[in-house]
Parts: sequence; structure tokens; C-alpha cells
Amino acid sequence: MTEHIIIIGIGIFAGLLLYPKTKPKLLKVILIGLTVSFVLTLFKNQLLTNLSFFSFGILTLIFSVHQATKLKWPNFAIGLFSFLLFFWPLFQYPFIGELRFLMLLPIGIYIWTLIKKWKTENGLSVLTVLAFYELSEFLILIGQWTQIK
Repeated sequence: MTEHIIIIGIGIFAGLLLYPKTKPKLLKVILIGLTVSFVLTLFKNQLLTNLSFFSFGILTLIFSVHQATKLKWPNFAIGLFSFLLFFWPLFQYPFIGELRFLMLLPIGIYIWTLIKKWKTENGLSVLTVLAFYELSEFLILIGQWTQIK
């Protein structure tokens, strides 16, 4: 679990470094909200942990809807996969392992965005946070696969 927090923390730090490049105020609010959501998880209070969990899910949904309305489909896909990672365990749906394996898709889309749209992408800060979250979830799956019992 500590590695999970470290990876997401690196993503938050990288996203905050890209904060000045973020143009719409809504994306800045989402980035700050994701940062606060992450910081709340560091406290060992159950209420704060639950609040951060639900705020993360709501913020990823808002990001996905915003990107869909702007017709930015790669960004929408990254946000949608992050929302699904929030939503799936909430209702205890099966096949969470398969969903974690599918995180290769948004990670690949994020790498493609970095290569093709580095200079022009305004929401890269939020995408970075979400991509690192998805990477940490994929690494949880790899960790589960490598445990030999």
C-alpha cells in the first residue's frame, strides 16, 4: 500500500508542477481537488478517508464529462477509466483484476498524449495525476500476480 501512495504522490507532484500550464479554471479546481483528496488519505481518520475517496470519484467524473463536452476523446478515456476504478469496487462488481489489466489502455493513451500533444494540451496536469493513479492500480495487479503461494 505504501508503494501505491508513493506512485500517486509522484503523480500529484508532477501535476502540480504542470499547474501553471493548466488553462480552464475548472481543470485547475479539479487538480487542486485531487491534491486535497490525496492529502486527506494521509490522515488515519476514517471520515477523512471516505471523504477523499468520494471526492476523488466525483472529480474524475466531472473531468470525464468536461472532456467529453469538449470532444477530447483521449482525455475522456483516461478520466473514464479512473472513474471506473473508483466505481467498480464501490458496488463490489466482479472482474476488478481484468479492469486493472485494462489500465494499460489509458496509460498508453497518456504516453501518446505526451508524445503528440505536449505543447498544446491544457489538461496535462490532471491527466498526469490520473495516469499515475491508473499505473498504481496496474502495479497492484502485477504485485498480486507475482505472489506465489
